[in-house]
Amino acid sequence: MKNNINLLVPSYLIHSYLYYVQHTSIIEDEDFDRLCKTLHDEYDNITHHHKHLIDKESLLAGTGYAVEYNQRIIGGANHVLKHNIKNIHW
Repeated sequence: MKNNINLLVPSYLIHSYLYYVQHTSIIEDEDFDRLCKTLHDEYDNITHHHKHLIDKESLLAGTGYAVEYNQRIIGGANHVLKHNIKNIHW
């Protein structure tokens, strides 16, 4: 994702959904924290169409608890979980 910072958005949303809704995690907490920090730092440069779902200040706390997930994010997260895809992080 270093070549496309917009991919930070779906990665964050998928990992958040899996952790906060499905109560499972496919990455280490440290990796999620790093994802949150990178997304926060790059937030103003990102143009992804799901960016509006992410509260920039919540990224500082390393949380995705308050995100309202749409069907596209839910479907993507369930696909990742079903197929045990581990390498979706940045």
